[in-house]
Amino acid sequence: MFAPHSTHEHTSPQRAFNRSNRLAFTLVELLVVIAILGALAGLLLPAVQAAREAARRMNCNNNFKQLGVALHNYHAAYNNFPFSRIVNDTNWRGYGPVVGMLPFMEQQAAWEMISHPHTSESGTEYVAFGGFPWSVDYTPNRFQIPTLRCPSDPAENKTIGRINYGFCYGDAARYISFYWFHPDQNRSDPAYDWLGDEAVDRGMFAWNQRKRFRDCKDGTSQTMIMGEMATFLDDRSIIGTAAVFGDRQFQTDLQQCANTYDPEHPQFYKPGQEVIGFGSFSGQSNRGRWWADPIACNTAVNTIFAPNSVSCTYSTGPGSDWYGGVYTVTSRHQGGAHILMTDGSVKFVSDSINASTKGMDTNTTVTRYAPGPVHPADIESPFGVWGALGTSDSHESRANEAEL
Repeated sequence: MFAPHSTHEHTSPQRAFNRSNRLAFTLVELLVVIAILGALAGLLLPAVQAAREAARRMNCNNNFKQLGVALHNYHAAYNNFPFSRIVNDTNWRGYGPVVGMLPFMEQQAAWEMISHPHTSESGTEYVAFGGFPWSVDYTPNRFQIPTLRCPSDPAENKTIGRINYGFCYGDAARYISFYWFHPDQNRSDPAYDWLGDEAVDRGMFAWNQRKRFRDCKDGTSQTMIMGEMATFLDDRSIIGTAAVFGDRQFQTDLQQCANTYDPEHPQFYKPGQEVIGFGSFSGQSNRGRWWADPIACNTAVNTIFAPNSVSCTYSTGPGSDWYGGVYTVTSRHQGGAHILMTDGSVKFVSDSINASTKGMDTNTTVTRYAPGPVHPADIESPFGVWGALGTSDSHESRANEAEL
């Protein structure tokens, strides 16, 4: 008798091996998949980074809007913008405009500590407005106020709060943060016969002064009041620090300042050029180093060179940083930087904005010594559309040409 035929097909060992072999990836297939995933990640990463930067740039824009609101509310309360420098007998260096703005920025706690007697954590007693802006022992100086920081700027300082937004001093370089005379002194005195301070008083902020909306005769929508600035990252990048000169000739011969960058690495200062942050210049004012400090290198910008260009300052060491310089608007955003207009609007200015002096009269008191009384409103900015944006009373229409 024959055994009944089985309806189940017997699977041979070879067939079983072939089937299991087909269910696995070969090494080549695995490498192809990994390569595809890597390519997709490479394509997606720039998009993710761009999205993050777009969010940071929007936050920076919002910070500037808040500062604009604070400035307007301050003006509504006192009928003027904050003093560029708050000084008293106790604190000879003084404070910058941010201090006066604190109550209008929801920073009442910091304002109370500064404006009233305060005892630090170490037990040191300070009188009202008695702490120097760079003193790490003074508690308010350690406050890092979020509104003052651009999210795209990674610089940190655990002991002193930084700032990424500077106050516009116009288009002048020489003596923008130094007075040759006291307003109450007799200007006929030969020692005070140069009215250079008036000649460089061209922006919405001026040393030891306060201005009002009425001083913005070029139009609040056409006049810049603040500008962005990147802070120091312990490197020699042109956007985060300033070149140092031991004399003030660069303030009248601006080509000296323009030539401080490295032609082989244009984003950095050239080798051998002294810059703030290194050596004997490591402990003094730098770009955005202290939000409470009034010194121009620290909390001011001017409209001489186009955004993200070099900056230059005069100094012979700590304590000699009063005399002004070229303090360029800079940022860590791609292609430009934010500025705040006097009307409260925020604009993004391209690095390629017109800042040319071609065909214009540069023999002006904006950057040159000129004896005798000079009214700054009689002189248009020699720095193109960009310079016109920084001046408040020069009767210019070129600011309308800015592509913002």
